[in-house]
Amino acid sequence: MKYNDFNSGEFTVGKKRGNRFVSSSMIDDERKSSIAVIAAILVLAILTCSIFVVFSEEFSFPVWNLGGDITTTTKPDAPIIDPNGDYPYATKTNKTQFVANKGGTKIEGIGLNSDYAILINTGDMSTVAHKNADEAIYPASMTKVMTVITALDIIEDLDDVYVLTLKVLNQVPHNASVADLGYLFKNYGVKNVTVRDLLYGIAYKSGADAVLCLMDYLGLSVEQFVALMNQKAKDIGLKSTRFGGVIGMDSEENQTTCREMAAIMTYAMENEYAREFFSGGKYPFDLNDGFSYYHSTLDTLLGKMNTNSKTLLRNYTVIAAKSGLETNAGYCLVSYIKNNTTGEYFVLVTAKAEKYDAYTPAANPINDMVKIFGNFNP
Repeated sequence: MKYNDFNSGEFTVGKKRGNRFVSSSMIDDERKSSIAVIAAILVLAILTCSIFVVFSEEFSFPVWNLGGDITTTTKPDAPIIDPNGDYPYATKTNKTQFVANKGGTKIEGIGLNSDYAILINTGDMSTVAHKNADEAIYPASMTKVMTVITALDIIEDLDDVYVLTLKVLNQVPHNASVADLGYLFKNYGVKNVTVRDLLYGIAYKSGADAVLCLMDYLGLSVEQFVALMNQKAKDIGLKSTRFGGVIGMDSEENQTTCREMAAIMTYAMENEYAREFFSGGKYPFDLNDGFSYYHSTLDTLLGKMNTNSKTLLRNYTVIAAKSGLETNAGYCLVSYIKNNTTGEYFVLVTAKAEKYDAYTPAANPINDMVKIFGNFNP
């Protein structure tokens, strides 16, 4: 029997490791310890996953979806809502055609600042004037017109109360426009708002915070609500529109055309509540120390041209509007306008306007509106 520094005179089976001898029994013990550690890790992982599954509905995480918007609390067992159900605010109309007929005059030679545009008569859905009206555009926050009318199809009580939480408010993208709900929550202690408040926050302030709160109130994830928006698009008869989010951030999954955006607005204006939400004026938001007002998107744009009137070119009155602004979308505006002489109604969509020296950038769509109505006199 060979003796060496690695044993004490006993016959030992093992192998040499570096400068020491490791017995077979020690190797077995190490293997058993390693197996035990791995088993413990696996058990811990399984327990952690189990706890997460059980309590997952109590947590909310900011997750980016295809539209660049963020999801609110996802409820896997959220009910499938029938948008054709008997909801009091749903759009009810006898009109069957919302996509304007092709034709009309091509817009050129008038210095239009927008790359895309269409003006339609909602009475017979005829096209009065157009510019690249059937090419794909990014609708930016004009998307929120569809967000609102889809929500109205499933909301049961506009005066129902929603309780604000930081869990939802903290998920708003930093570069998104807001209805200041987080500010009101943190600085004024405003916790309870109505569903009506949220809809005005979406339509008047283009508030991404109000959109996410509305999704949370409805108990739907963004993905679930977007599915309803896309179904609504099909119901209206749209072929080139798809939504990937509810806020309207630039995305390949969030596109439409001027013609189909006009169809969305035409459909929305059949709903008296949508007309109210997208109209001009002020909306009082009740604070603890008095009243604060939301100014409509339309009034904000007109204010940039130093006018408070909704009347343009004397013969026309802007009834409702929704603007949008994103990098790829440019400055956009969809508006519902009345001819005060004939009583006819028109929808104008302009998209991807860039800076124009005579006006502040956000007023560019208003400038194009004046040019189109001044040149075509519908």
